[in-house]
Amino acid sequence: MFGKVENRRVRAAVSALLVTCLLAACAPASSVRPKVDYLLVPEVIAVIADFGSGKPAQRRVSNMVASFNPSFVVTAGDNVYEKQNYEDEVRDYYPQKLVPATGNHDYDNGISKFDEFFGIDRNNRNYVYQAQSGVDFFLLDSTAGLASKAARLQQKTWLTKELALSEANFKVVVLHHPPYSSGKHGSTKRYQWSYAEMGADLVISGHDHTYERISRRGGMYVVAGTGGAKLYKCGKPVYGSLICQDKRYGALFLYANSFQLRGVFRTSTGETLDTFTMSK
Repeated sequence: MFGKVENRRVRAAVSALLVTCLLAACAPASSVRPKVDYLLVPEVIAVIADFGSGKPAQRRVSNMVASFNPSFVVTAGDNVYEKQNYEDEVRDYYPQKLVPATGNHDYDNGISKFDEFFGIDRNNRNYVYQAQSGVDFFLLDSTAGLASKAARLQQKTWLTKELALSEANFKVVVLHHPPYSSGKHGSTKRYQWSYAEMGADLVISGHDHTYERISRRGGMYVVAGTGGAKLYKCGKPVYGSLICQDKRYGALFLYANSFQLRGVFRTSTGETLDTFTMSK
């Protein structure tokens, strides 16, 4: 009698276990994604500029960028050129989340179209974007600043204040016109501010269709204008220029966690041409 009772108990336990397993297998997967530990896993950020031209190189760069699955894409201006539109030249190429700065060609094409497409208030084209990994991006409307000394002084005051308020591990300034450049347009003297003293770790720009990295005045400057528009030639190197390349299209990638910011410039074929690292 004891054996029969014991067998029934075993069979019941097995049945309960099978039901539990089946329910677990059929249960929907949790919709809550695990929190990323940026101490270990860096966030992938792509940076492009001077890309909205509709040229074949633009597609090659955008395909390469997509292959690295960026968390978001920062643009340093000239998101479109004349007679182009944002749906065709931006959304079709970059469906990822975009953090845009204005460029002179965005103005040429009608700056209200930039505002409408990106959902930006025309009074807030200078703004801060906070990345999850502890990087703050400070985007400046340098075309407006070059057109108006008053606007430029307001930008400098705003940037100084925002950099001081930021508690980010890394602070990156993005504007279209390069403070320093060896390219066709050259350096933009009116934006040669003391960014490092203001608290910025890195300054990224476009306008010159080259890739250049410059160490100057205690800070790092990158020109990343190789997103798809016709490339320019590198001229006489400005003081502090570490690399200037004018033959390959590509994009800059930033890998950020709480203690390190690593920059990698990749060509449209995925080849690495330059790297740099900043640590805290």
